[in-house]
Amino acid sequence: MISKLRPKKIDFYILGEVLGPFVGGVLFFSFIFLMFQALRLAESFIVHGVPGPVLAKITGLMLTTFLPISLPVAFLIGVLVGFGRLSADSELVAMKANGMSLKRLTTPVLLLGFLIAMLSLILNLEWVPSGSRELKRTMIRLTNTKAVSAIREGTFTTGFFDLLVYAEKVDSKTNRMERVFIFDERDPKKPLTIIAKNGEIVPVKTESDLGSTVALRLYNGNIHSNEITSATYQKVDFEQYQLFLKVEAGEDTATIKPNYIPYHDLRGMAQVEVDARRKREYLAEIWRRYAVAFAPFLFVLIGVGYGTVRTRSARAGAMIITILVVFPYWFLQAACTKVVYNGYLPAPIGMMIPNLILLIVGIRAYRSATW
Repeated sequence: MISKLRPKKIDFYILGEVLGPFVGGVLFFSFIFLMFQALRLAESFIVHGVPGPVLAKITGLMLTTFLPISLPVAFLIGVLVGFGRLSADSELVAMKANGMSLKRLTTPVLLLGFLIAMLSLILNLEWVPSGSRELKRTMIRLTNTKAVSAIREGTFTTGFFDLLVYAEKVDSKTNRMERVFIFDERDPKKPLTIIAKNGEIVPVKTESDLGSTVALRLYNGNIHSNEITSATYQKVDFEQYQLFLKVEAGEDTATIKPNYIPYHDLRGMAQVEVDARRKREYLAEIWRRYAVAFAPFLFVLIGVGYGTVRTRSARAGAMIITILVVFPYWFLQAACTKVVYNGYLPAPIGMMIPNLILLIVGIRAYRSATW
């Protein structure tokens, strides 16, 4: 019994054929996803002045939230490409001539699909909802955080901490300025006009990575103030004058959708929820996570069935079949989700309909496999 269960060279060989395209697919889809988010990341880095560690955190959270989609799709492509290559090179025929059945060759791929399904389940239940929620909170805080505008040489700048700033010369390397003019109207009743011979901008570390604080140090100048209520004018000369300009990080308050809630919290909320529609939404989300997680296990049957069909290009055929399988699956799942929301079907039945159809298609494809 132990010798029968021990993996053989043929098992590792088949797994190698599937794992290569699978890993490549995960990397490819992750790269494509980041390309779509490139402008968003560039805005965070350039406009909002987000430090490198926070940008790396945002990138990691984005990749994590995309894994539940990329893993099943990449696995389907891996199975299609792997068995397509074996079929195109007549290796499956040689294996059949040596007494190996299709069921025997499918066993290691089924085990791999089960492992990927378990990984997807762990991601869907806890990691991805927590990551999506943290990403949403971080992006909201970032959006609500005011960006620090750059002071341009010889130009009146209006976006620098609500100040009107003019500098005749600006050294971007040292953040030093010469012949500086500042108009401060943050207090409408007491506007200030500050003129200085020299100045510099010194960044100050804050408790929040998304906050912005700078010290604006001015040298050898004077402050002109005109208090409107008392109609008085005042002039103060200084050798050094310093302004601390701080912008707090934005709030992270937002409406939390069910897909942002971890599994244990979502299950508890579904048990105590009084509103019927809201309860159906929670239950639909719970069963959707189960359905999506076990999709890779069902993709094995489709991948083996259609992968054995000989084509001129295994990769091109794999992409076409993947599109024809994945897109209808997601559209059907979205339709079933709406049906469950409206109360026409219980959540366990409604959310498992796409997987049931996927199972029927997979069994038909597997039975009609030509090799």
